[in-house]
Amino acid sequence: MPIFDHFNLLAPYYDQVLGGDHREDWLRLLEIQPGLRLLDAGGGTGRVSQALGCLSCTVIVADASRGMLRQACAKHGLIPVQAQTEALPFPAASFDRVLMVDAFHHVADQSATIAQLWWALKPGGRLLIEEPDIHRFSIKMIALVEKMLLMRSHFRSPEWIVEMLRTQGAYVTVEQTGANAFILARKGELPSSPS
Repeated sequence: MPIFDHFNLLAPYYDQVLGGDHREDWLRLLEIQPGLRLLDAGGGTGRVSQALGCLSCTVIVADASRGMLRQACAKHGLIPVQAQTEALPFPAASFDRVLMVDAFHHVADQSATIAQLWWALKPGGRLLIEEPDIHRFSIKMIALVEKMLLMRSHFRSPEWIVEMLRTQGAYVTVEQTGANAFILARKGELPSSPS
């Protein structure tokens, strides 16, 4: 755990600063359908899973910050669970979809997080990690500011994340939108054509 939990402090203002600005990308890449079980890992206030608007889905928001989860409790249809992404309290193959938006660089053990997210995903499921692309100058500046604020941030390149997912046996694709990389891993699906 970090010495100071920045997210407890930011929780009441978080949704006002960040919104569901990539909603269409999330819906398209995850192929959200009624009745799915969705894990929003590192989901904080639930802003992303709420933006998906799947009222018939079972949506779990897992986050380490109690302050962020308090905000998620106020949102209809979200089930908050306090947990580190490195040690999720769910059985294997619990979720049809797993989503992690702008949170991967905050986890302490990124390799363990990848393994846990993959473990929680059902065969035929989809895992989407959206992360700022550290190749961009603006993101390098954000990374520097987060270091100065003593956040435990460790930004990884999209290529690093792809390689970690491939070691799990994932078929992985990457899309860029602005300064963000959308890394989509499919479990048990084969590519339709050679890469």
